[in-house]
Amino acid sequence: MSVPSPPTPPPHAQPAPQRVVIRSADLGQRRVGVRGRAFDERSEYRDVLLHSLIRAQFGLTLGFIALTVGALISLPLVVSLMPWLARKHVLGLPFSLAVLGVAVYPVLVIIALAYTRLAERTERHFLDLVDKL
Repeated sequence: MSVPSPPTPPPHAQPAPQRVVIRSADLGQRRVGVRGRAFDERSEYRDVLLHSLIRAQFGLTLGFIALTVGALISLPLVVSLMPWLARKHVLGLPFSLAVLGVAVYPVLVIIALAYTRLAERTERHFLDLVDKL
C-alpha cells in the first residue's frame, strides 16, 4: 500500500505572504524604572500627585471637548444668522455642505493634535515630579 503524495500547487500559485512587523522607535519611548521609591509606597504625597494629574487631564479634556463642540456648532449658527450663505455654492455643492464635508476635518485634526501634545506634556510634567522624589 503506497502513501499518496501531497497535492502539488499549481505553477502560477505564489507563496503565502509573510507577516512583517514594523515598529517606530519614537512610539515606544517610556521611562522604565525611573520612578522614585517614595512613589511606590502609599503616601499622601503620591495621592496628591495622582489627583493633580487626573484633574489636569480632566480639565484639558473638558476644554478640548468644548472647543470641538463650539467649532462644530458654529457652522449651523453662522448659516442661520446669514441665510445668504445657504444659497452660495462651492464646487456645485451648497456652502454649508462643502464646509461640513471637507473643511471641518482639517480643523478636527488640528484640535486632536493639539490635545495630544498638551496631554503628553502634562504626563511628562507629572513624571518629572515623580522623578524628584
